[in-house]
Amino acid sequence: MKQFLIVVSLVIVGFVTAACEPTSSPTAPSAVTPGPTVPAPTPAPSPSPSRPVLTPARLSGVVSEMTAAGLIPLAGVEIYCDACGVVGHTQVTTDDSGTYDFGHDGIWLDGSGVVPILVFKKDYDVPDGSPGPDGSTWRRVRVDGDTRFDFQLVRR
Repeated sequence: MKQFLIVVSLVIVGFVTAACEPTSSPTAPSAVTPGPTVPAPTPAPSPSPSRPVLTPARLSGVVSEMTAAGLIPLAGVEIYCDACGVVGHTQVTTDDSGTYDFGHDGIWLDGSGVVPILVFKKDYDVPDGSPGPDGSTWRRVRVDGDTRFDFQLVRR
């Protein structure tokens, strides 16, 4: 046991002695030449809010046919709102006066405030819309609070 203690003691003393000895001689501090300044990276723009929020708003209006005699209200026009109602995906049909109304339960709006609307009546088009499925027309409508938006359709 005495031999083991002596060996361990010598190993420890040798390690401490080696750790305390300087490995190189000290030198004077050298002058640091500054390099080119690197500009900080430009931060990415903050994304606009894109997650839709159920907003207490309403979208309503009248759908009419454009004729030589003027506008005539159209009954039976199917209108689908992708963002209207508590769960979205709401469809209504215009009444005899051509009136439609979405938003009793709010409208899901994102940062753009634009809502896609699908309008369909056999043999009619929305002149400023985009072709949709089965002869319907897509139209984007900006909603800002309670909004009235009238559609004017033309016969094909």
